[in-house]
Amino acid sequence: MNRSWMLGAVSALLVAQELPPAPALQPLDAPTPAELLPLRPFQIERGPGNSRVPFAYRGEGVKEDGDLWVLEQGAIQAEGLLLLADRIEYRISEGRLSATGHIRLEGPDLRLRCERLQMDWKMRSGEAWALQMDLPPTWTLRSAHVAFTTLRTWAFDDVELSPCPEENPGWKAKVSTFKVDLDGFATMWNARIQLGLIPLIYYLPYAVYPARAERTSGLLPPRLGMSSAFGTTVGLSYYQVLGDSVDATFSPDYFTKEGTLWGGDVRWHPDLTHEGSASGETIQQRTLNERRYRYSLKEVWQREDGWQLTADINQASDNLVDADFGKGIANLGTTSFDSALYLGRNFTFGSLSLSAAEQRSFFFTSNQGDPFYSPDFLDSLRRQTLPQAEFRFFPVALFGPLYLDGGLRLGRFAYRIESENNPALDHTYAWNREDANTRLHGRLGQWGPFRADFELMGRATHYSSSLRAPIFDPNGGANDTVVNLKDPTVSPFQVDGNASSRYLISSHLRFSGPQVGRSFKEVSLLGYTGELKHVVEPFFGFTETSRYGEDGMLPRFDAVDAFPGVNESASGERSFEVGFKQHLLGRPGSGTGFADLARLQISTRYHASPIILSDGRYKQGWSSVDTDLDVEPDDRWRINLRRSSEIGAGGSDDALSLDVKAKDGGHFNLAYFSTGLNRFLLPQKGLQFGGLHRIWDDRLRLEFTANYDFRSRGFASSQVALAFVQPCVAYVLKYTHVALNTTLVSGGREDRVDLSLNLRGLGDLFSFRH
Repeated sequence: MNRSWMLGAVSALLVAQELPPAPALQPLDAPTPAELLPLRPFQIERGPGNSRVPFAYRGEGVKEDGDLWVLEQGAIQAEGLLLLADRIEYRISEGRLSATGHIRLEGPDLRLRCERLQMDWKMRSGEAWALQMDLPPTWTLRSAHVAFTTLRTWAFDDVELSPCPEENPGWKAKVSTFKVDLDGFATMWNARIQLGLIPLIYYLPYAVYPARAERTSGLLPPRLGMSSAFGTTVGLSYYQVLGDSVDATFSPDYFTKEGTLWGGDVRWHPDLTHEGSASGETIQQRTLNERRYRYSLKEVWQREDGWQLTADINQASDNLVDADFGKGIANLGTTSFDSALYLGRNFTFGSLSLSAAEQRSFFFTSNQGDPFYSPDFLDSLRRQTLPQAEFRFFPVALFGPLYLDGGLRLGRFAYRIESENNPALDHTYAWNREDANTRLHGRLGQWGPFRADFELMGRATHYSSSLRAPIFDPNGGANDTVVNLKDPTVSPFQVDGNASSRYLISSHLRFSGPQVGRSFKEVSLLGYTGELKHVVEPFFGFTETSRYGEDGMLPRFDAVDAFPGVNESASGERSFEVGFKQHLLGRPGSGTGFADLARLQISTRYHASPIILSDGRYKQGWSSVDTDLDVEPDDRWRINLRRSSEIGAGGSDDALSLDVKAKDGGHFNLAYFSTGLNRFLLPQKGLQFGGLHRIWDDRLRLEFTANYDFRSRGFASSQVALAFVQPCVAYVLKYTHVALNTTLVSGGREDRVDLSLNLRGLGDLFSFRH
């Protein structure tokens, strides 16, 4: 709504969509004032009668014949207006001006070119013929004739409007008559859109629109659509200004087969350090007889005294609302529906924060294929922090290289479970947790290339409630035996047992070195040419964490519960770790510094006491290998691999990401993940990939994204779009697949095809979904 009056008035009435932002307009071929008149600054030329004109001027020739003042190939300027032309004539007694040939008139929010101009210079009124006006951000208006009064009231005839800078634009709008009152309204008659050689693809006989230059409350253009699942769609929005920095939009949409989708949003930006928005939509869907909704809140606040407030709140009735109602595809398994709130500040001695969060996960498969779960698992799980206050004091030097730090956390947490198949399981389990820890850490010493580091932590945690039944036996079981749950469906989430207090001491001692390196001169490998240096640093570590006898009764909400010791150690862990760090450094020549091209850390751990693995089995002895690889050879490639696996048994936590950027602006990204006992206590395994490929000088574009679930052996969601792009016009064919292992979806369709026509500056003018 901050666009210029002309853009908002014309384009909003031509189509039933709001104007999205567009790239900047290409430079015009017409000469700029600096190119046309570079000789000297504006000034009053000396000579007979020249002091009688009310403007500064310059040009190739000037003459005066009685009451007529003439300027050839020049420009005049006065009170914010600049006029350039091949010939300018001014009647001194009448104050009337006429100009011909290559005319340019510029002023505040005004850029007009024409072939003939007549105006009253004092009243700023007149007429122009064969004109062209530039409208921010990229639009161009052409008209056979315009009459204007004090630059506030304009009446155009035979108007053509287009955002395309080309001589023959891909599309343009034509209006027979267009009148604008910048202090009132704009009216237009007979608006139609021409696509290439097709003379008429949209027609609007008459429209009225607020035309004030500043934001104005009022109705926005209607929205029209068609879908084989929802029928015909009609929408009408109302925009309301609530102050200099706040506005709101109310946007209902009526679907002939499903009812009304009520929606709206509010935006605020009171100053440079504070902005936010809130939006939402809801519908009582006829075919499902269900209330479906989606709402979000975004808030960023950075005070000068150091306080920070950030909020990202997202809630939805189900994860298919966005896909069903044309708001884009909701990628299953992502954090699209997660929420977080943070308020905090850093002080000289420490930090203080208050945070709240919710992570929501939807499950559609009936068999998770894991020893933890029965076939009747939950449909939805919410993991909530309601809220948590935390204070941490920064490291303080005690003696030598040893430092002391610590913190205190006070919070309330909850699991909210929902099961459509078994409503009796629906429940919210909440508990309070107070946790305090202090840590002593630093370097014990260095002897030549060898170094010793030490870490000691004490932790005390109190739970207002514990689990109804233990997750596992804290004393451990035999190798490869499975955790035994009395009720595997909900036992890990039933936090309604007795209060419990846990006290732990954890220590870690690490020896590292010596570093071993080797240089390789004049290397040419996979497109890289230069000098390489390979550095290896071995390390050895010992970790011991005291055992809490009732650890199996504690909820496993986050790392404080599952890995309370140093070095991410579990309760009762006694382990030995051995591994090495590697760096591959490179530089193109001796005159430059080395860049860290690749980093690799590999370690294995021996557990002297039984531990619980991520897939729900006990293990003792050599049980895990941790690998972390990060490769970034240049600004186009980045590869990251992290793997923590149980040897020979297939249970693992893996993550792989690959990002590739093409020179033509295309890209490809790949992410593989496999998790065991994660924050939802739910194994996950899948593949996500996507990208953009440009073909045939960017006239053909292929864009794709997909999420593959290895457990269900199918695509949870995928989308492929093929676009044929012409100047300012794109024809898009899109295929969408969503796995529908749930009844909460409209029409029960897993596969959808969308065909749309997209015009630059107007968005999708026409779309059809089947």
